[in-house]
Amino acid sequence: MTSLLRKAAPIAAPAALLRSAPRWLTAGRQMHMAATADTVAQMPPPGLFVEHQSSSLPLQGATTRVPKLGLSTYLTPPGMATKGAVSHALKEGYRHIDTSELFKNERDVGAAIQGSGLDRDQIFITTRYWHHLGGKDTPQAACRASTKRLGVGQTDAYLLYAPKGETVLLKTWEGMQDAQSSGLAKHVGLSMASLGDLEAIVRHGMPLPSLVQAPVSPFAPQRDLVQFCGDQNIHLSSLSPLGGALSLDNAVVTRIAKRIGQTPSQVLIRWGIQRGFSCLPKSSSASHITENYGALGFELSEEDMASLNNLRPK
Repeated sequence: MTSLLRKAAPIAAPAALLRSAPRWLTAGRQMHMAATADTVAQMPPPGLFVEHQSSSLPLQGATTRVPKLGLSTYLTPPGMATKGAVSHALKEGYRHIDTSELFKNERDVGAAIQGSGLDRDQIFITTRYWHHLGGKDTPQAACRASTKRLGVGQTDAYLLYAPKGETVLLKTWEGMQDAQSSGLAKHVGLSMASLGDLEAIVRHGMPLPSLVQAPVSPFAPQRDLVQFCGDQNIHLSSLSPLGGALSLDNAVVTRIAKRIGQTPSQVLIRWGIQRGFSCLPKSSSASHITENYGALGFELSEEDMASLNNLRPK
């Protein structure tokens, strides 16, 4: 595995990306890469790939199952950083890759998937529609463009990054149904959704999302949102399942990790999995990608789950 890595200086985003991406994304991406010492620098050589992970969860009213653990490519720069990270993740056993048109790395995600040797139906692909990018594309047109960049005929999940304001939300959500009915997206959902977004959709009698992404962790439990999704049989996917870098130093988390011989990251991801969420930690580090995958290999006791459930939210 070490042959796939090289020590790298922080990778600067290309000029075109800096001009087109929001300041928060550009700054966050640069901070992420500066903190990553062992960035995956190249595609791994062809080789054996592990079997499809059996750990998966069903989607509402469908035979589709969402892998419990996926890789988020948020903040991973386009190019070899993304290709290498996704290729390494697929080799380790990940079968869910999360991207977005805003990340500017859909082509690289697609290239890594196509070079993996895996059949298309073995990989769950999620991407997003960002209505506030200033473009004129409808969700259906934008989804078609995303599938073309990814090199696939259909995304497994196409998510609306929840717009601000009920009127815009409802109008855009209607357009998301067109993306699904056209066959470009197998399922549609919301990313960074609030409980208010979901309640607005219910009030207006519109179809509920199959999947909702939100930053859920022991430090951001979002109990009302979790309860609503459970009551409505909506699959909840946890973005930022680690709860931020400082969460890894929490005394309760580190004590549990030390006692059971796992890492704090693995403990926090495992908490989400045992709560019934799929988890999407972000990383471009081969060692972290491998470490996070280890969360599928153990279980937390009822006592440990209770301790994590009782952590004070930030």
